[in-house]
Amino acid sequence: MSLLITSTRKGAGKTMVGLGIGLNYPGKVGFFKPLGTNLVQGADEDVILFKKVFQLEEAPHLFNVSHDYHRILHDVKEPDHTERLTQQYTQLHQGKDFMIIETAHTLSYGSYMGLSAPQIAAGLDVPGLLVAEGEPERIVDKSIIARHCFNVQNAVFLGVVVNKAESFEEEYKHQLQERGVTVLGVIPKYEELKTPTCEDIIDALDGELIAGEEGLYKKVETTVVGAMTYDSAQRTLQQMEFPERSVMVTGGERADMQLLAFDMKSSLLVLTGGTYPSAAVLAKADELKTPVVMVAYDTLTAASRCEQTAARLRPDHAPLIKEIVKKHVDAKRLCEAAGK
Repeated sequence: MSLLITSTRKGAGKTMVGLGIGLNYPGKVGFFKPLGTNLVQGADEDVILFKKVFQLEEAPHLFNVSHDYHRILHDVKEPDHTERLTQQYTQLHQGKDFMIIETAHTLSYGSYMGLSAPQIAAGLDVPGLLVAEGEPERIVDKSIIARHCFNVQNAVFLGVVVNKAESFEEEYKHQLQERGVTVLGVIPKYEELKTPTCEDIIDALDGELIAGEEGLYKKVETTVVGAMTYDSAQRTLQQMEFPERSVMVTGGERADMQLLAFDMKSSLLVLTGGTYPSAAVLAKADELKTPVVMVAYDTLTAASRCEQTAARLRPDHAPLIKEIVKKHVDAKRLCEAAGK
């Protein structure tokens, strides 16, 4: 029994949906991501996540056929990976009752290598599920084209799960149903999975953590650039609804901004310019459990990266994700369809 999960765009939530479906399955779950992305120390971060959650023992490299998408036009000498795809899938399937197969970012990603969603589904003879998010009209449009692409490859397309939905009215479900696309779930936005932690931001900045390690779990919603005067920064933080969920980005020499961040209970302090803070600042950070990180970027670049950082799924999200999918997705129907 296997299910391939793809999405309309990067960040749509296919990893979360796949994880939740697997967590709601009673048997042994396996994982396969033919085209790896989002590498962390040479391994795909989704592979790392599934290995931890489902206690998978295979070596990380076995879960990907390739992960060199950005250089394939120059480097890949073997554009057709069908044989390797089948071999690795068979190997990973051993001892598993249910396989979750995840594509790269989108439906078409990896087409040159034969690793797009419809190509994988056809090559492994497994049904596909689309995860979509965004405006309802866009979801309808992308779902219809997804069904068409699977049909072209003679692959089974089960339907769509709408994720991060503020609303998805019956009218849109009816439009999809008329065109042969079944809506198998509508998942609302969950703030617990949306807001990045200090650890997420530090990873994105590739910074050096120098204090406050015990506060890595704190959430970050707003970025403040501490290039202004003390009084201006103080007024800005005081006007925020949740100043304790802010990250202060400032120079290592700006002790006034650093202490203000502590006074306002900011979640994270990011220091630029190569100047280390005083011992008193580091001691205060440890006392308040406020992470302090040194980065190589200038202040504005660091602030921009903080703003762009998305929350990453972690193993401790598993119980929440299991309940979300159980509540909002017809997981039983999906598993039954995947077993046919």
